Amino acid sequence: MEGIKRVFDKVENFVISLCAVCLAAIILVIMYQVIARRLNIATSGTEELARYCYVLFVFLLWPIAAKRGQDLRITVVFDLLPNRVREIIMGVFQIFMAGFSAVCVYSIFLNIQNTMKNGTTLSSNTWLPLSVIYIIVAVGLVLTLLANLLRAALLFMGQEHVMTQQEENEAEMAAESAKLAAELKKNGGAGQ
Repeated sequence: MEGIKRVFDKVENFVISLCAVCLAAIILVIMYQVIARRLNIATSGTEELARYCYVLFVFLLWPIAAKRGQDLRITVVFDLLPNRVREIIMGVFQIFMAGFSAVCVYSIFLNIQNTMKNGTTLSSNTWLPLSVIYIIVAVGLVLTLLANLLRAALLFMGQEHVMTQQEENEAEMAAESAKLAAELKKNGGAGQ
């Protein structure tokens, strides 16, 4: 199980870097659009490019949110439950999310087949086949499915803890305190 977690960590770091590039591209494209419109310059295809980057960003970060357990939940109610009950509920939720992802992957697979058979492109961007976007979404959904199943297994085996909001806050404060202490130690040692 440890080897699988390490592989997921490496994939996660790569995806986060790729998503940072997508986010930067979205910002640059939007800035270009604003400046170009102000100067009355035509900007064909830039809106679609920003949209494609957004699709990449969302569907590639979704598996990471699932792996990290950053799913939406009502913490006021969820935090009142005992730890093991929270883990079981979250594990069942992860199984349902994996099922949802599987249905979406099947649907996307049918869309990929149709667009490849028909050679479908978007009217504004004939240079990019629509199937490429669908394939990227399918990859994100498959990774989400795998992340959901991995997290469910870890939760059911008791190897992962579902923290309450208070525990998350305390962990964040402890991490910031440790970071600040390390920084002070480093700066204090350099001043001597």
